[in-house]
Amino acid sequence: MAECISINSDLPKQDCSSPSPTETVCLESLCAENNPSTSQSNTEQLSNLQIDNYNIDQVEKLEKNNFLNELGLVEECEDGVGDNEGTDDDDDDTNSKDDNWEDCLDQEFPDDNSEDVTSNEETSIDNITQSNTPKSTQSKRNYFGAIERILRKRKLDVNNGLSLSLPCKRIQCDSSNLCSDGASATPTNSSCSSQSFSGSITPASGRSRATIPTKDNPPPDLSIWLNRFTTWSNAERIMAINELIASCEPTQVRHMMQVIEPQFQRDFISLLPKELALKVLSFLEPKDLLRAAQTCRSWRVLADDNLLWKEKCKQAGIEEIPKKRMSSRSPTHMSPWKATFMRQHTIEMNWRSSPLNRMPKVLKGHDDHVITCLQFCGNRIVSGSDDNTLKVWSATTGKCLRTLVGHTGGVWSSQMSGSTIISGSTDRTLKVWDADTGVCMHTLYGHTSTVRCMHLHGKKVVSGSRDATLRVWDIETGSFLHVLVGHVAAVRCVQYDGRLVVSGAYDFMVKVWNPDTQECLHTLEGHTNRVYSLQFDGVHVVSGSLDTSIRVWEVETGACKHTLMGHQSLTSGMELRNNILVSGNADSTVKVWDIVTGQCLQTLSGPYKHQSAVTCLQFNKRFVITSSDDGTVKLWDVQTGEFIRNLVALDSGGAGGVVWRIRANDTKLVCAVGSRNGTEETKLLVLNFDVESNNSDGTITPSR
Repeated sequence: MAECISINSDLPKQDCSSPSPTETVCLESLCAENNPSTSQSNTEQLSNLQIDNYNIDQVEKLEKNNFLNELGLVEECEDGVGDNEGTDDDDDDTNSKDDNWEDCLDQEFPDDNSEDVTSNEETSIDNITQSNTPKSTQSKRNYFGAIERILRKRKLDVNNGLSLSLPCKRIQCDSSNLCSDGASATPTNSSCSSQSFSGSITPASGRSRATIPTKDNPPPDLSIWLNRFTTWSNAERIMAINELIASCEPTQVRHMMQVIEPQFQRDFISLLPKELALKVLSFLEPKDLLRAAQTCRSWRVLADDNLLWKEKCKQAGIEEIPKKRMSSRSPTHMSPWKATFMRQHTIEMNWRSSPLNRMPKVLKGHDDHVITCLQFCGNRIVSGSDDNTLKVWSATTGKCLRTLVGHTGGVWSSQMSGSTIISGSTDRTLKVWDADTGVCMHTLYGHTSTVRCMHLHGKKVVSGSRDATLRVWDIETGSFLHVLVGHVAAVRCVQYDGRLVVSGAYDFMVKVWNPDTQECLHTLEGHTNRVYSLQFDGVHVVSGSLDTSIRVWEVETGACKHTLMGHQSLTSGMELRNNILVSGNADSTVKVWDIVTGQCLQTLSGPYKHQSAVTCLQFNKRFVITSSDDGTVKLWDVQTGEFIRNLVALDSGGAGGVVWRIRANDTKLVCAVGSRNGTEETKLLVLNFDVESNNSDGTITPSR
């Protein structure tokens, strides 16, 4: 038996925090052995056992095994082991060394206060185990008395919480040290640490808690783990990090983020030289520059650089800073180019989405007559009518500044430059007016029929008439310069770039002229019906005809470069900018073309298309504005061809209301409105999309 519980034996460890019910019963029964009231009966029982030749060694072995089993310390001894005899000692010497389990506890948790008790127990155990076969009743009493005292002390230690200092951890057992099936814990579900442990104890739970690691007191294997990590390749490290993150709890992942994020928050822009920082910022879009300016003060200074915004304005097609005063709400410290860009952006957004209710100014003046021609320059609007007059309006206030009276027939064509106005009439004359005073400075005679078209360039104007001729005039002196003869039908459209004159007529022909020599350089043949519209940029001539085709010609050679097919009726209006042509047709569609390749880029149609003939159009780099016989003015995206919204929609649209002409600049749109049957009053509508806010009366205060 001594060999089974020797110090060197490897015994399984058990949670010592509380005794099991079985252990409690065992303790009470064993403690009763030393009770005076029952000692006699126990002696008699032992005597009876001896008399009956009961094998006391088996009893002792059985009791010891029961005791160890109840504590979870099962001994597996070979048969016949433990028969070594020893000498009997006094009760004071019966405290001997306990089994290896107790030795483990004493080594790992040295306690000065428990040294005496431990030594007594060790002595008792040694003495008892050396004498597994007591020779007399007294030796038996000594044996069981020693066992009783040891167990009583352990029970008291358990009740007093002293066992909480033991480094034992219960595995898969409840607080009563019983497994789920109710049996006592066995070595397979209990464990005791065999290594040195420096943790603290929580009395309420009885569980050990490790000391919080610090930089000065790291976990013992941390350096080994880190050294191993540094030997891995990049791919292995990434894989290890992924596995580590996957095994972490949310609080630990959050801690990683708090540590890692500041590593990527270096202000590299502020650390760079200014030239390099501006170079980096130049790759940002304007909206991203505006966001960057809100980061910090140093970024704001860089993002507001005047030359940086000048480049952004150049990319957006803004070539110069407007001379007029900026909005009073614009910050005075803002870069002038940035302020220009911001204003342009705000205007664009106003075109797209600003409210239109109560927005237009209404200009009334031509009674029920038709507005045949419309000009818009600066803050002046000039309208010509078949009532034989022209009217000059203020685009700012909407008031009629003056009425130009002098023609004896309807006004069917006009041009305007600055304060100079030229008009052509069915009375076969042209008149030159001073818009500031309303005085007619010159009356130009020569045509023998209605002056149906004209084009002004500098101080010269070229007029086309139903008499099939074109005439060149000097508007400063009012003198006649040249006559261009060659068409055999009414001249319907004319273009002049200061060097060459291009004309289209009802004789299906397009002609290119040298006005100085009065020579026809090219006759461009190909159309099979009347030519109604022309565009000329100095290199290309574009002509639109009633034959539904649009032709692109080279002005120098007179060769037809492209024939643009797709419309179904008369091309009534066209506009050409930077090789991009926009054409409006009586078939209610609008098309965008590339005249270099001859391809149709966009067709502005779909569910929001016009319901009747397109009467007029204008476009810029962002928008196409179209008017129609259906009483609407529509806004389209020139890049995508998408419909944006209706800018004007007459209540009488479709029942006689017509938008005859439109003219627009960056911030304003002027529409000439009327009807064919009197259902809509003749008037001008002025819409303002400038950056100023609405007044209380619903109008827009323009910038001055």
